[in-house]
Amino acid sequence: MRKLLLTAVVVALPLGPAVAYAQQAPVVLVQNSATESGMDAGKIIAIAAGAVIGATVFSSALTFRGATLLGAVAGGAIGSWWYGDRSDIAPLDSRKKIP
Repeated sequence: MRKLLLTAVVVALPLGPAVAYAQQAPVVLVQNSATESGMDAGKIIAIAAGAVIGATVFSSALTFRGATLLGAVAGGAIGSWWYGDRSDIAPLDSRKKIP
């Protein structure tokens, strides 16, 4: 039984590369979706950096479970706000009345 199994392995071993070579090479399609969504690389980097910094600060300062996740979310939100155009903040009118 051992000789039969050994013979089968020795016969089948060289067939592996031949079968792999006969297959067609896979085609990879690349789409650049970052430019289509309207976000640029700078804003993505700001969000990621904010998430990493927030996670680090919250995990070292707070001891409850989920502090790292909370810090990452808060840091990402602050990074997004900081880099953004701040269109959600309306400009205030001057307090002084100019006649």
